[in-house]
Amino acid sequence: MIRFLWWCMETVPPRCLRDSHPQPFTLSQAWPHNLCPCPRPHPSPEVPPTLPGSRSSPVPATEVLGEVPSVRCFPTSLFLSVYPICLMSGPGLLYLSLSFCLSQQLQLNYLGNYVPNGWTPGGGCGFCDQDRRTLPGGQPPPRVLLAVFVEQPTPFLPRFLQRLMLLDYPPDRITLFLHNNEVYHEPHIADSWPQLQNHFSAVKLVGPEEALTPGEARDMAMDSCRQDPDCEFYFSLDADAVITNQQVLRILIEENRKVIAPMLSRHGKLWSNFWGALSPDEYYARSEDYVELVQRKRVGVWNVPYISQAYVIQGETLRTELSQREVFSGSDTDPDMAFCKSLREKGIFLHLSNQHEFGRLLATSRYDTDHLHPDLWQIFDNPLDWKEQYIHENYSRALEGEGLVEQPCPDVYWFPLLSDQMCDELVEEMEHYGQWSGGRHEDSRLAGGYENVPTVDIHMKQVGYEDQWLQLLRTYVGPMTEKLFPGYHTKTRAVMNFVVRYRPDEQPSLRPHHDSSTFTLNVALNHKGLDYEGGGCRFLRYDCVVSAPRKGWGLLHPGRLTHYHEGLPTTRGTRYIMVSFVDP
Repeated sequence: MIRFLWWCMETVPPRCLRDSHPQPFTLSQAWPHNLCPCPRPHPSPEVPPTLPGSRSSPVPATEVLGEVPSVRCFPTSLFLSVYPICLMSGPGLLYLSLSFCLSQQLQLNYLGNYVPNGWTPGGGCGFCDQDRRTLPGGQPPPRVLLAVFVEQPTPFLPRFLQRLMLLDYPPDRITLFLHNNEVYHEPHIADSWPQLQNHFSAVKLVGPEEALTPGEARDMAMDSCRQDPDCEFYFSLDADAVITNQQVLRILIEENRKVIAPMLSRHGKLWSNFWGALSPDEYYARSEDYVELVQRKRVGVWNVPYISQAYVIQGETLRTELSQREVFSGSDTDPDMAFCKSLREKGIFLHLSNQHEFGRLLATSRYDTDHLHPDLWQIFDNPLDWKEQYIHENYSRALEGEGLVEQPCPDVYWFPLLSDQMCDELVEEMEHYGQWSGGRHEDSRLAGGYENVPTVDIHMKQVGYEDQWLQLLRTYVGPMTEKLFPGYHTKTRAVMNFVVRYRPDEQPSLRPHHDSSTFTLNVALNHKGLDYEGGGCRFLRYDCVVSAPRKGWGLLHPGRLTHYHEGLPTTRGTRYIMVSFVDP
């Protein structure tokens, strides 16, 4: 097999490697200057006998980038063996050799990201614009098979399906293939399927009744593109890949690579959809530049040994170099690992682009489908997606002081907090649980067993949602409180967090009382005039009434001493509110 090795010298011709030293050298050894077959452009000082520190991973890019500011590099075709790499180091030469075995090609691929004309600190990516194509305006873009895989219970799947229809690409040029391996998600897909059918040029759904393994499903989808001569690109997308850049498909096609993935990572973490290196047993190993790539401190197009969850493959590559039917299911390994290994063995480079913000990955390992609405519990694992779904769309504007916060009574503030979906799902979770307190003074849920001002309610602790609700208070209510009450710092501690239900025939109102809190949060969970009539809150000291609470808006007021208040009678329907006594 032939591989390319970049021979870095100022004036050395490619043939200088033909008599290379036959004995292998590890990265902890120097290539003796008297054995180097390359002529020197000028005298070199004695090369130290060893290089500091032995490494099993590829040569750090910093050693390359910092030492060769004026070196020109030449490609040299070599048979697989053990050869040195000569790099300029100051006025002399630094000779490094690579252990050419399983990791041989990967180490060269890694170095190829930087030399001869790859990424540099000053110039960025030197070859990223080479061989690019531009999708011409006025002409139909290439036909694409979009293959979507739902292989495990995945949070926020309805939003994922809606995002498919937001891609900035003509839907009449996209064929959708969707494999769903989860019975749990069948209702979600059924709800979106009519829209997907109307949106894309053609659609195909393969459900759990087909009993396909993930590898078999991926082979089926890829072969659909392979067998269709009109399929110019294959876009594979897993349901845990959140694509926020609607131009992702255009961007990746214009990169003009046989295989390329958009860089995606979990929010605030280093977990991503690529590996920068492989261990000797071909599992994950961290490359020297992995963190910089994930954090986009180095931006470009990178040759990597492993990609997953989202990638584009040229249709012609499927019909020529990757023509075998079983790419994912042909081995006992993970389907993505089998896929990447197959490409590596065929010499097909796996590219990764982090030149743009493309989106993120979801964490799925703790997704518990035993809840009625399991997405509600995702505030810790997937905070950005949780916020998009459950926090009011105007919350950030209100926090930034854009005039959305109202003060209907003295020191009583009203601001948008929860989305309609959050309100609805909280109510549905409570009714699904069903163990309402009954509004009696005797209450075994409390430490003392007695409630002075009882309501018909369910505590967050009863439904296993207390930690998640406290996180909501810390993240969203705390900052708003400190903005509205300058000089006060809240610890956002709350022992009492509960949903109250008011009905004319059950408990229509609540007598005047103080709350056992420094401040109280009261959020309306449904609509007055639509779901109920009456209700509201009256602050007796100020004779001020908030009579038409808005769904999802939080009412924030001091608890004890100054804001003696009562709940006004609900005359029709059912009224729900969410209450927290904060900093008791």
